[in-house]
Amino acid sequence: MLQISNTVIERETREMRRNTRNSSGIFACFASFRVFRVLFRLIICPLFVICLVIAGCSRRDLEVEKRQDLSQTIAKLRSCVPDDKDGKEVTKLNLAVAEVVNNTNETAVRIVVYAIDEAVDFDFPVYSLSRGRWLINEKGRAYLLDEQCREYKLKDRRSMSGQAIPLDGRISLNPGQAFEALLSFPRLSDQTQMGVLVYGDQAFPFSLWAKSQ
Repeated sequence: MLQISNTVIERETREMRRNTRNSSGIFACFASFRVFRVLFRLIICPLFVICLVIAGCSRRDLEVEKRQDLSQTIAKLRSCVPDDKDGKEVTKLNLAVAEVVNNTNETAVRIVVYAIDEAVDFDFPVYSLSRGRWLINEKGRAYLLDEQCREYKLKDRRSMSGQAIPLDGRISLNPGQAFEALLSFPRLSDQTQMGVLVYGDQAFPFSLWAKSQ
């Protein structure tokens, strides 16, 4: 009986020691968790909030800078457009810029001439051999201006409607009709994002987002 009792006591002693070690491990883990939670509240969480605030401010600053750059570019383009009408009435053109693309050897401007409620007579540029340039109705010009106020003179123009442009450059459209043509200019710089098509005494701003080909 004494031997059995000693065996039982030894077994219980080992069990108590093992339980004590497990309890110590659990207590250590719990203490480590509490320390981490305190550190998170005091250090990590504030740092995370500060990073979010800084990132938000940076995004707002970039957006503000982009808007400012765009406003400055538009203002500069407006200053490039000549204003020499001397009080003359501006000719209203039923013209829209449909697309501007930088190709390998040219900048192609696709324009649409249209008539809505009444017939329209529209004059395309005609090449003058005596003057060595393209002229609209023998006096006006068609050219591009980029963001640096550089001028790009017209090189060629061609129909995209299946109907050839007459020799005198004038086409007549009935109400509801439209005519597409391509104006060819020297290639714009890859850095150009905005520009202006000056056609006679009117200016047509455009954005150049198409990839160079």
